[in-house]
Amino acid sequence: MGDLFCGIDIGTTNLKVALVDGAEGRTLWLDTVATPRTSDGIGPVTDAPALLRHIEEMIVRGWRAVDRGQPISAIACAGIGEDGVGLDTSLAPTGHAIPWFDFRADVEAAELRAGNMHGEEAGIDIDPTRTAAKWLWLRRHRPTELEHATVWVAITDYPAVAWTGEPFMSETLAVRTACYSLQTRAFIPDLLAAAGAPALPPVLAAGAVVGTVRNGALRASGAADADTLVIAGGHDHPVAAAVILAKGQSRRVDSLGTANLVYAEAPTGRLQDRSPLLAFGTPVRGGKGLACLGVFEFSRTVENFGIDRKALAKMLALPALPGGPSKSIPVPLKGSSQHIGERAALEACSFYGRAMLEAAAKAGAVDGPLFATGGWARSRALVQLRASVFGEVVHTVDEQELTAFGAALLASEGTGRSFTPQMTMQGTVVDPVEEWTRTYNDNYDEWRQQLDSVLR
Repeated sequence: MGDLFCGIDIGTTNLKVALVDGAEGRTLWLDTVATPRTSDGIGPVTDAPALLRHIEEMIVRGWRAVDRGQPISAIACAGIGEDGVGLDTSLAPTGHAIPWFDFRADVEAAELRAGNMHGEEAGIDIDPTRTAAKWLWLRRHRPTELEHATVWVAITDYPAVAWTGEPFMSETLAVRTACYSLQTRAFIPDLLAAAGAPALPPVLAAGAVVGTVRNGALRASGAADADTLVIAGGHDHPVAAAVILAKGQSRRVDSLGTANLVYAEAPTGRLQDRSPLLAFGTPVRGGKGLACLGVFEFSRTVENFGIDRKALAKMLALPALPGGPSKSIPVPLKGSSQHIGERAALEACSFYGRAMLEAAAKAGAVDGPLFATGGWARSRALVQLRASVFGEVVHTVDEQELTAFGAALLASEGTGRSFTPQMTMQGTVVDPVEEWTRTYNDNYDEWRQQLDSVLR
């Protein structure tokens, strides 16, 4: 019987907890619930203590179901990149976490972007989703939340902070503030001042030891003891990619969740080579080089195309999409509604994915095997379409919740007793449809020119 590791995925839509056997490298227990939200009168927000209670209840329930008679060896959290909360001297939240998809800080983002001289250094653009914009909004509209805060933490790191009493920020989450230097690997003072940022905690790379579980529901239940380590995790998409990259750093990931995120690492990447289609970050396990992240709002774009959810689900349940390539494939425009058919909508999203992969390659990402992950990747029809648009084979994996599993893997690495994932890393190999690929290649250059004109 091996160590028991716990991985947590605090997602935009769902909250997931996995318990993994360290001897066999397989998931013993997994549960998913809706991410708890409340409202602050403007939109949905996260109540951090309520989130923590949900997580602890899930962990205890899973630990009892596994019935090993041994406490969890280590825990790590992964999840949302930009959301966070201020904490007072007792580490109690001073407000709610505003979600990344809330655009209330649109004006503040525009102001920060206009005066930003550090965009290349930070590797990421300032927009309303970034933590920096939310800080400035809070300074203007809810100043007491930051005035009473002695430190700010990411909502994804909050459970680890609550369990250990040690405030910190995972490095891949620090990058998502848009105020973190990829040159010095430290926060940029000028940007913090412009955003009115609160005090920030030490930054830790994924796999670093934060502390041990000191008290609370996990200790009271027996699920954790004084030796249970809490390990730094990070941003959900890179943490999911960590599982794939454990078998080779040259692997690339096409993560298909609420957002589509392309992830690849560029060991010799240069900050000046960043495309508007990419954000740069630190490699998920730290170290030299850059991580290339292309983010596309997949689910929202499908909705903007006027696609009926039931009709789309029915189509994606098929082994392959019916018909052939669409005659006209539009460029997805942010915030606008364009009513087209289901296949054309999926093709437009896939063309955008191809553009992000090309941008990563130009930035120095190694051109290794491509793996599709995430909820949408369970549709073979969609993966086949994307393989045809990309013009290459796409692999899938048989682990359903890769982010939670990846967090458990990082937890094991933090103990020095890392397990080897026993999932089938090439669970399915999906080949492109050659006839489709030829047609898509014929249409792509014109489509890309249209995209470039929009980006300019």
